[in-house]
Amino acid sequence: MDPLSQAGLGAVVAQIAGHRRLGFKAALLGAGAGALPDADVLFSIMGDFIDQLITHRGITHSLFFAPVTGPALGWLIWYRERRKDPSLSLARRNCWMLVITLALLSHPLLDWLTPYGTQLLLPLSNSRFAINAMPIIDPVYTLILGSGLLGAWLVGRRHSQSVSRIAMTTLLLSSGYLGYAWLQNTTAERAAAEQLAAADIEVSQIGAFPTLLQVHLRRVVARSPSADLVGFYSTWSPCEITWSAATRADPAKLKTFLATREGAVFNWFTMGWAHYDLLPNDQGIQLRGSDLRYGFDNDPLKSVFSLSAQLDHHGVMTSPATVARSVPEDSESVLFRLISDAYAPVCRPYSAATARVS
Repeated sequence: MDPLSQAGLGAVVAQIAGHRRLGFKAALLGAGAGALPDADVLFSIMGDFIDQLITHRGITHSLFFAPVTGPALGWLIWYRERRKDPSLSLARRNCWMLVITLALLSHPLLDWLTPYGTQLLLPLSNSRFAINAMPIIDPVYTLILGSGLLGAWLVGRRHSQSVSRIAMTTLLLSSGYLGYAWLQNTTAERAAAEQLAAADIEVSQIGAFPTLLQVHLRRVVARSPSADLVGFYSTWSPCEITWSAATRADPAKLKTFLATREGAVFNWFTMGWAHYDLLPNDQGIQLRGSDLRYGFDNDPLKSVFSLSAQLDHHGVMTSPATVARSVPEDSESVLFRLISDAYAPVCRPYSAATARVS
């Protein structure tokens, strides 16, 4: 998620684990530790976009990173403190080691709840894990954390013993919100399955993915062997889903391309949710790939993350592929439309929806 939420969660976790011994310094440095794993964006600063996809949410987001790095950073903090005050105890050292470890660990666990995918088991495995509960930025979640931290600071100046209780309450409330967000996804998937079944449309896989700044509007993807269907569903104010469909490419024609670096990384990054379109042209075949998890409308061929490559008639890439991230030019109107679709949608007749995919 966004750095502010990551820092806020790290601070709350640190307050719970260390405020009684370390004071508000635990929350301050816990916030830094909570945001630290995203420093991995610097690992690919000299590389291309493929390198960025590989390294971000990589080793610093592994579940093994915090238990190794946290104690070392905690010891270093204690060592610097002890140079100024030699009377500081080993118990304080142990507390710092625990606080920083837990704050670091909070980061990949929170990122796990977003659809981007997190390599939790590096270096043992580069598999991506995702629970499609939360958008990358959610002001409500950030507000819960920020309010808890502010409340703990205001109360803690007079009643220090209350800080840990406030922090624990904040963690429980924010975790409850995360669970609520996950429930919205299961609700959207179930609604999509029921609607498609009622229309006698058979699909093999259904996935729902959060959109922007809120948890109620979901981008729903339904897949069959022949087509990918994309629509939006609001759990706050439900409407029938209006689907757009795109024919899936023959897997045999993609085999050679998917063996290339660009093809393999893009398919791995999308966690199997990639749509490929093959368009004949004078040079052979133009391949377009889109990440079905992310998009601002229900066109399967448009995505935040996309791929483009020129292939010959045998499916062999004849020029370097391009993998890119894009945002709409009129982002304000797109954001307004998505929020409107979530909380004040204009429901369309279901007959129009079924006509587009039948």
